[in-house]
Amino acid sequence: MILKQFLKKKYILSISLIIILLISNISLSTPIIKDSDEWFDGNFQGKWGKNKDYSDGEIWGNLNLGRRSSVGKFYGEWNSYDNTSSGTLQGRFKNSLLIGLVKTNEVSSRFIGFLNYNDTNFKAVIIGLKIKIRFIQGEFEASFLPKLTGSYGVGVKDMHLIDESRLEEFTQEIPDDYREMMVRIWYPIDKELKEPRVEYMDDPTFAWLMGRSPVPLITIPENAYLFVRPHGKCEVPISDEEDMYPVIVFSPGYDGVYQIYTSLIEDIVSSGFIVASINHPYISGITVFPDGRKIYTAKNSSGDLGIRSVVEDAKFVLDNITEMNVSDPDLKGKFNLSKVGMYGHSFGGASTSICCYEDDRFLCGLTLDGVFYIDYISEGLTKPFMLMIAENRFNDANVQDMWEHLYGDAYKVEIKGSTHFAFTDVGILLKHFVPMIPPRILGFGTIEPKRMINITKAFELMFFEVYLKDRPVEDLINLGSFYEDVIFDYK
Repeated sequence: MILKQFLKKKYILSISLIIILLISNISLSTPIIKDSDEWFDGNFQGKWGKNKDYSDGEIWGNLNLGRRSSVGKFYGEWNSYDNTSSGTLQGRFKNSLLIGLVKTNEVSSRFIGFLNYNDTNFKAVIIGLKIKIRFIQGEFEASFLPKLTGSYGVGVKDMHLIDESRLEEFTQEIPDDYREMMVRIWYPIDKELKEPRVEYMDDPTFAWLMGRSPVPLITIPENAYLFVRPHGKCEVPISDEEDMYPVIVFSPGYDGVYQIYTSLIEDIVSSGFIVASINHPYISGITVFPDGRKIYTAKNSSGDLGIRSVVEDAKFVLDNITEMNVSDPDLKGKFNLSKVGMYGHSFGGASTSICCYEDDRFLCGLTLDGVFYIDYISEGLTKPFMLMIAENRFNDANVQDMWEHLYGDAYKVEIKGSTHFAFTDVGILLKHFVPMIPPRILGFGTIEPKRMINITKAFELMFFEVYLKDRPVEDLINLGSFYEDVIFDYK
């Protein structure tokens, strides 16, 4: 009956695929086995049965997504509860269709299948001449971005803030135009929460991002941001696992947006931190306000006017968080304001160093291939500080000058094969969206993008755990010798 229903629903396509699979010589070589789990986009686990009671055994494995989140490859293993049989299965999926090969010690069989899934759960039926019908159900986790390493999930809350103590310096011709910004608060949640994921970014921001490519990317659909599937969930309850969480402020690079650093924010949050990321109007690439206004990067905003605006934005956000800790109905009492740090990329690195220099509330800072305005920190920094830099960037006099102005615990992490723009999610996204174009052609270096992000995540997290969670500093120093593609130094 079930087989008839499936064949009736997909009659022409199903019959054609079954004939192709079962009588032709299609290659279904192992699609995604790698040396390390860090290369997978997700995993699945569940149970299977010869009937819809799924009572015959277990199934588990890994998957990699294609150019869309509804297309990809899978490799799995299965066994029976009575330990009389086991094997592997591998293949491809596209929307609701599956094709593949299932193996045991005695037999192998090509199969066609039908897939039904939502954000976290799936059901499937596979059909083959030698295996007949098998029913499968379970859970899965998959994202273009690397998996979270911490024990928490990620919640997000977006806010439109107006600093009525500052007039907007970029619109002096407009009276009573106060400084505005968009902020996202990322916070730890219980991992068991199954609410829908937040979108990676909105339409205008993705259109802006597509326009930044040095070559036309005409094959990428306008809604491709929907395929990314970040881990964050919108406005779900903060976890009560800890009474309070350390706070970190994040500032993107000049002409950038915080969304393209999602993987480098989510992972820190998953280990028990709250992160406040900022899009700075006229300095960020685009700032989209709730009323639909879009503010792009202003000319000549990378100088003193821009850096002062970003620095004051960060301080204002921390002021606002201090108020939220008393009054916010969802997050009050959860911000540990005695443990505050900051980090940022490029221009955001400059603002990080200045905030740490000028504001005692910021205890430590980290930069992702930062640029620096040494005149603003003329007496140097005595707070813990980490410079994560692209390959050969230490040859830059500006970076060397910054290193010489660090008088507290200081760390230098140079990642071989990396470039300035590799400290973003974009290299990973391009591996999915335009897999035939090597990332180095688009300016993202020779290092595998996902490995680049995983290394960056590891050092970010360790640094903030040492200086905001009192982890032994030896753990950070030892991490420096763990990766062969890192040149590490400290003083």
